Amino acid sequence: MKTRSFVLLLTFAFVATLPIYAAAPTNCQDVAGVLMTDIGAIIPGTINLGPAFGDLGGAVSAQILGQNSDGSFNVQHYWVSTQGDTMKFKQAVLYPVYPIPGNTAVVSVPWGNYIAYIIPGGTGKWANATGWITTFGMADFNELTLVLRYRGIVCFNNQTPPPQQ
Repeated sequence: MKTRSFVLLLTFAFVATLPIYAAAPTNCQDVAGVLMTDIGAIIPGTINLGPAFGDLGGAVSAQILGQNSDGSFNVQHYWVSTQGDTMKFKQAVLYPVYPIPGNTAVVSVPWGNYIAYIIPGGTGKWANATGWITTFGMADFNELTLVLRYRGIVCFNNQTPPPQQ
């Protein structure tokens, strides 16, 4: 009788866990890497282009659309993968930090001060992608250089990504 009860208990436990294993698989993945560019062209009305490495390898560009009254900047990104597919981004807002008092030519970007949201509308693999990318790095407008680390989440098939952390 004890063996039968034990087998019955194990069977019940197995059946109870089936819904957990049968849940729809996630179509989201963590992404990370680095990007850099010559920022001589990042001025309102122009677009720059630089290489991106890591999970989103290819090329990325940015266009500053304007500055807000709080000192933040509106930026539009364009990202092309090494396969030629494009990602579409919602307009982002950069909240710069000026690490050298009185010098606005050097801008640091701490994690979370800049979040770019991926929206459906890209091409190829990214046609129905959603997600977000945040960056960390520095731009020097005196030397016309920018280097940023990026990390984030990309989801496919219009799946909703988890919130930015």
